Amino acid sequence: MSDSVTSNINSSVQKTYEWIADVESELHSSSRQEAYHALRSVLHALRDRLTVEEAAHLAAQLPGVLRGVYYESWSPANKPDKLGKHEFLDRIKGEYAAAGHADPHRCATAVFAVLRKRISAGEIQDIRSMLPKDIQELWLAS
Repeated sequence: MSDSVTSNINSSVQKTYEWIADVESELHSSSRQEAYHALRSVLHALRDRLTVEEAAHLAAQLPGVLRGVYYESWSPANKPDKLGKHEFLDRIKGEYAAAGHADPHRCATAVFAVLRKRISAGEIQDIRSMLPKDIQELWLAS
């Protein structure tokens, strides 16, 4: 591999670790694994609630490694899934359950806080405008 390729991969990995550290901090946790699973489960629930186009816009602002995690097991057919707050939180809880126990509300607000910090304000506004008010409230709580 050329040095520029290695540099790009290393940069993406480093940015991913920074995102995970931010989630870990928002969760008031000392577990990188907990933070990773929270980030992954919330990104998947959010991705499935967005239109295909908006999901792609969000993905474009994620580090490359997280973009792969984001798209993992995604089927864009029949999107968006019409999820209200309870279904959204259940989706997070169901995906996180394989990794352990976590409060889906806490996971969502932590990841939304990190997204607000790391994604452009315009993209955050676009995403929030596509969500029902009860899920938008999770953004306000973050």
